[in-house]
Amino acid sequence: MIPSEKELVEFIRKRDLVNFSLIAKFFDIKNATVSDLVLPLQKKKLIEIKKLGGSKVVRLRKKK
Repeated sequence: MIPSEKELVEFIRKRDLVNFSLIAKFFDIKNATVSDLVLPLQKKKLIEIKKLGGSKVVRLRKKK
């Protein structure tokens, strides 16, 4: 099941550290699909993606 933007943001909000693999496992989708899903959220400045070693970590952006 592919999550909606709202479901994805809620999933990220409830966890401290989320990477693409964790999102993929939870929603039973591929990492490439995760990449496609988070890109619009990144463009809307709702999340930020940081490379940490070989992993991409997703975090909610702090509201200013």
